[in-house]
Amino acid sequence: MSAPVIGYVPFDAGTASEEARWVRDRFACDVVIPPGLPPLNGNVMVNIASLERTRDLVPDLVAADWLIAEGPAGLLWTAVLRRFGFKGGATVLPYLNPCRWQDVAGAAVYDRFKDPRDRVYVGSTPSARIYRRLGIQAQIGEPFGIDDRRFHPRPHAADVLRRLNIPRGRLLLFVGRAQPDKDLYRLLRAGLKARILFPDLQIAIASHVIDESYVATLRRGLGHDSGVHLIERPSNEDLADLYCAADVFVTAATSHFETFGRAPAEALASGTPVVAPRYDGFAEVLDQPGGRLVGVAMEESGPRVREEELLRTTFDVLSANDGPPAAQLSEAAHRRFARSRTIELLAHVVGNTDAPPIDLSDASPMVLPAAWDDELRRLAALPAGAALNRVWNGHRDAAAFDGVNLSRGNGRFIDAVRRALCVTASDPPGQPSAGRSDDAA
Repeated sequence: MSAPVIGYVPFDAGTASEEARWVRDRFACDVVIPPGLPPLNGNVMVNIASLERTRDLVPDLVAADWLIAEGPAGLLWTAVLRRFGFKGGATVLPYLNPCRWQDVAGAAVYDRFKDPRDRVYVGSTPSARIYRRLGIQAQIGEPFGIDDRRFHPRPHAADVLRRLNIPRGRLLLFVGRAQPDKDLYRLLRAGLKARILFPDLQIAIASHVIDESYVATLRRGLGHDSGVHLIERPSNEDLADLYCAADVFVTAATSHFETFGRAPAEALASGTPVVAPRYDGFAEVLDQPGGRLVGVAMEESGPRVREEELLRTTFDVLSANDGPPAAQLSEAAHRRFARSRTIELLAHVVGNTDAPPIDLSDASPMVLPAAWDDELRRLAALPAGAALNRVWNGHRDAAAFDGVNLSRGNGRFIDAVRRALCVTASDPPGQPSAGRSDDAA
């Protein structure tokens, strides 16, 4: 009997994918990634080929037994392949919250081509609610979890401080993109105030993606005596050691992008306590020993962590002498997030089973810009194939719909999404790593 064939569309379509290799190795299947696919998860690309020309790029995907597609555009890819004759089920891993007209349009056209076997996994309850309000039966789960072979307590982790020229002392760590949505300056204000109370405190920001215009002020303040260290593109080993060497991992981010708090999960798996806003996936990732949540305030610019509360909570963690041991934090995180366990959420790709039902009755529609509502009504009135053509052409040219640039509504929609991602203290925690089918929308 031949191995099942899984078609795979990575987030950056047409590129190599480590995740696809994980699926191949775990489920003993063949995985195909066609080259040259247009990158629909990026900004609008005016050079995307027509839908009919794209057909020539995807015969291997159409012939596959199952499809896994990454990014919000995975919904659109599923519709495209079914239009061309794909008969298998599809698993979509959006990774990101919807934040553009293209994401909403892709969800609308996918609805015309969906199949009972399909599954859509997102990393948090708030994110699942947003997708469900767009009509997508999103489940809570993070199949690729974290690398449990790398992120765990390491006996000689403190040696990384010497390698990176960071003075010995308490260590506050942030790992992630150095970009505006991570709110690094708010984090640094709290961290520098903490240094008044803990003079030996060092603040390390480790990043592989740096917005130079955003970090320009930070760079001017760097120096051996500043207590702030920007670690650019750390090696895998240095990063794993930093997580273990840190006394606390802190983030102030209230980003509308990622749905799963991957860096906090890696820190907990390394045995390090974490402080983060009560926002999107953080609330669920930190629902274990070592997790401390901080309130979020609604400012004119949108949700922001309460800075003084962030400082107080960080102080509490740094001054605690009776916190749970690193082994307890790590064990709990591995039980919830270890890739060797969470990848089992994808066992259905070789089992071809229907997805669990999800009750969407309480999922009130998202409030959308008026122009988007008008266009969605036009799409609904078209045959499924014509609607797909119209949405695909919208990816090729943002002004394709009757000369109206629907991307002008992105800012208003992002604001609505950011507000919907706030988590109140009374909200029951979800279980993003366990793949729970949360029937309450």
